[in-house]
Amino acid sequence: MAKTNFSGFGGPNNYNGTIDEEIQTKLAGQNKYTEFGKMANNDAICGGILLAISKIIQTITWKVDDDHNDIVATSLDNVIWSERVSDILSFLIYGFGCFETTITQIKGQYLWDSMENRPQSTITSWNMDRRNRPIGFNQRDTLGNTATVALNKCLHFRTTTFKNNPEGKSIFRNAYRDWYYRTNIERIESIGIERDLTGLPTLTPPDEVELSDEDGTMSAAGTWAWTTVQNIKRNEQEGLVIPHGWEFELIGSPGQRQFDLNAVIERYDARIAMSVLSQFLLLGMQSNSGSQGLSKEQSELFYKAVEGFALIIAEVINTQFIGTKILQNLNNLKVQPKVVPIGSNRPDLQEVAAFLARLFKFNAITPDERLEVELRRLAGLPEMEESTRRVALVEKTESTEKDPIKKEDPKKQSNSGLGTNEDS
Repeated sequence: MAKTNFSGFGGPNNYNGTIDEEIQTKLAGQNKYTEFGKMANNDAICGGILLAISKIIQTITWKVDDDHNDIVATSLDNVIWSERVSDILSFLIYGFGCFETTITQIKGQYLWDSMENRPQSTITSWNMDRRNRPIGFNQRDTLGNTATVALNKCLHFRTTTFKNNPEGKSIFRNAYRDWYYRTNIERIESIGIERDLTGLPTLTPPDEVELSDEDGTMSAAGTWAWTTVQNIKRNEQEGLVIPHGWEFELIGSPGQRQFDLNAVIERYDARIAMSVLSQFLLLGMQSNSGSQGLSKEQSELFYKAVEGFALIIAEVINTQFIGTKILQNLNNLKVQPKVVPIGSNRPDLQEVAAFLARLFKFNAITPDERLEVELRRLAGLPEMEESTRRVALVEKTESTEKDPIKKEDPKKQSNSGLGTNEDS
């Protein structure tokens, strides 16, 4: 059968390289970098979420499978992978991240030489092919320098590939509305607190002084009075000099408000945290505290989300052209090395031990070397030494073969490889 071709078209809304998928005008174009930057750097909730994600990611071990010549491991060392991961996580804030990567040849091996971030705020437009797929981007920095970079030279990280949008979607996008309202309410709250402390300043002019003329234009006296009441602050330099006949007064607060601002702000905080599956961070801080079981369930869900982000990073490295594929091709490797994140969601070791004890009790699983390797990895224990690999199991097997008549009662046999206190 002959090869068929596409008849339709897809991709994001593209206007001469400018992606227009945003329905919120405050986040359109380059504005999103400013707004999401404010959320990440100026907000306690968003900053706490990012800190939690980054610290969990730092505990991950980036294992390389089928890396027989240590080509990928050496490449990761060349680019200082631990530092690059911190830069890569910026794709969570802005929805995407591009890292231009170079190749070098050392002792006959082709390796990554360096990996540099191309800041999101410097990308002015995207280059798309005939099928509206991204193939590169254009940059402009604050000094006016420009550059065009091909995507096949970059590792292109995205939170989502919906419509093959090269700009992805920020993890804070769904929280933006709540963040915006809460920020404005906090601003109003701070102004209200200041006015409650200082009172509402009023200046009353003498009867003969006109604050405006017949056309409504404010006179010099009116401008002075208006500026004076606006600039009155309670601080170490407070004081006021007024002309004869003028009266100054501070009007106090009328009393308790009809609404609780704390409850409103807490509601928006909870929604912001919920949009990133991190509402467990607020347990015990708000009026309605949660139980330990609820905290455990919510934190496990958050760990699963972080594990998903780690898998996105690994998938980009393993599937994109400049990743491990090109290292395989250039070095003529039969099998493609692949990066695998390990340890983003460590289980409860007591639950694992109890689960395995039950399996061993009914001989539902055999404690072999593969199981021990996995258990050591889960517990963060050192790897097995070649000289002591399953010594106890080998000795037991040899003794059984020498004296086959003297066998233990299966009901009294102890579990090999694990020491548990579970009653038989």
